[in-house]
Amino acid sequence: MKHLQSLITALVSLVLTTIAPAAGEQNLLPNGSFEGKSPLQGWLTNFPDEEFYIGNAPYVKMAPPGETGGRKAVMLDLPAGIAGNQGGKLESVPVPVVPGATYRVAVDCMTWDFGAKIHAECWTTDPHPEQKRTIFRRAPKDGRPALIMCYRAQVPSPPGNSKQWSTAGREFTVPKTVLVAGKDQQPEFISVKVVNFAGTPNAGKSYFSNFRLFRVESKADDQKPQPKP
Repeated sequence: MKHLQSLITALVSLVLTTIAPAAGEQNLLPNGSFEGKSPLQGWLTNFPDEEFYIGNAPYVKMAPPGETGGRKAVMLDLPAGIAGNQGGKLESVPVPVVPGATYRVAVDCMTWDFGAKIHAECWTTDPHPEQKRTIFRRAPKDGRPALIMCYRAQVPSPPGNSKQWSTAGREFTVPKTVLVAGKDQQPEFISVKVVNFAGTPNAGKSYFSNFRLFRVESKADDQKPQPKP
């Protein structure tokens, strides 16, 4: 049994090392670790234009430290009847993205009662802002124009109903251009979201922590002449 526990610990350490940031890398997600007096600043919990998530905000809470091993984490706390219908959602505020660049996303998860899906989604200016706002179309906000989703990278799902922390992550390359309403447009923003759900009428919780999004420098970038000191 001790040998098995040591093996599991080694594998978890290997996964975390693989997706850990290299020295000097900057997490592009504002407040990805839920710090400060307003731990949910930089995060979207209310989605008034999305039918499934109009009442989502009350389900998003900071988790009691005693339930998470002392780490800062968000708890998606779903009442009875919600998990089997729409689930709960937490999403980062969209941040600028570089078309054609490669990124790495990672989220720490303890799904507990449910399962979870994690996506990184790119957005571009919606050429038809007059159309109804939906999960794929965002209203103008905070200086951003009306947006339409133009690319989605799905992260391999973490273990469902897990009572232990694990890390879900992947690398992906943002398209240089996307076809929107018959014309090429460049991706402009990117956000990371997690949705928890289960085919059950029961209430339950899931925990998420340490959201990271890093730009991965390409070998071509590494080979560019460096400026003289």
